[in-house]
Amino acid sequence: MRPKPPSGTLLAQLDDLPDPGARASDWEGGAVLLVRQGDRVTGWSNLCPHAGLPLALPDGRGLLHKGETLVCPVHGASFELEGGTCTGGPAAGDRLTPIPLVLDNGEVRAA
Repeated sequence: MRPKPPSGTLLAQLDDLPDPGARASDWEGGAVLLVRQGDRVTGWSNLCPHAGLPLALPDGRGLLHKGETLVCPVHGASFELEGGTCTGGPAAGDRLTPIPLVLDNGEVRAA
């Protein structure tokens, strides 16, 4: 299990995140995966619950399918962006670990 960032930790600048898109944070070697849709950003532990491998590619990008689901690049498990529930693939019944966030003046911080 990856660590959760302490409250107030700066994870990214909103303008540095692809829209729509997903990218690993710079904190703790990419321990948090940030998913942006407009002015909304959700945070997830950067680990697939199926095999404990990173959800982000080695360059830090996350894979979004049609802007609606996050896809594990290793086994193809798909996770819905609202609650992190697996909607297809080998992680059926699992869900991602949420990382609560706060957006403040263009900064994405841990809540």
